[in-house]
Amino acid sequence: MKSIKIASFFSIFIALNIMLISCDRRAKQVEAERLYIAAVDAYTGEQFTDSLELVRLAIKLDRNLYQASFLEGRILFFLDQIEEAEKKFSILVKKYPGFTEARIWYIRCLVLKNDFTTAQKYLDEELSFNQTDWRVYNLYSLLAQRTDNFEERIAMNRRAENILTTSASVYIDMAVTWYTLGLNDRAQFYLEKAQNILGTNYSLQELENVINRLLQEQ
Repeated sequence: MKSIKIASFFSIFIALNIMLISCDRRAKQVEAERLYIAAVDAYTGEQFTDSLELVRLAIKLDRNLYQASFLEGRILFFLDQIEEAEKKFSILVKKYPGFTEARIWYIRCLVLKNDFTTAQKYLDEELSFNQTDWRVYNLYSLLAQRTDNFEERIAMNRRAENILTTSASVYIDMAVTWYTLGLNDRAQFYLEKAQNILGTNYSLQELENVINRLLQEQ
């Protein structure tokens, strides 16, 4: 009977410890997320040193918060610590092969480090399954610039521009669809996305005029 009580006591003790550990882990995750959000705000305000300090505290609390590791890499990049940034992105690429943003930034670091052979290898691999991302062609252009290949640079910039123009056309078409359905706020959202892609070449008013003409033709 006594052995049963002891066994029961240990079972309760172990269960309580598991609960405490679980609560502690969750508390750390919540705090890590809070610090990460604060780091993003500081990064957006170009307060890179403060952002780096905050994001490292977040990573210390939750090493599985890969978004924080990615942000750390970007901060290091803008602090001109390219080699350190490249190491961070390299780890992310190996751990999360499907993380496109990490792959893009990793290649950018390779180019800026003048590791042209490795950069070319990863760019060719990226292009083999990611042919609609203008940033891939932009990186090819950057690589061409660094290697004084001006013809390649112009060609890749044109390909990037073509993709961006196509994307803007898609957003304009979506805006037309939402205007047709009477959902003006949603249409405006896509109109702004199109304008962001097209840059200063077109104002929102000009794009709205284009859409009005398209609506009249329907």
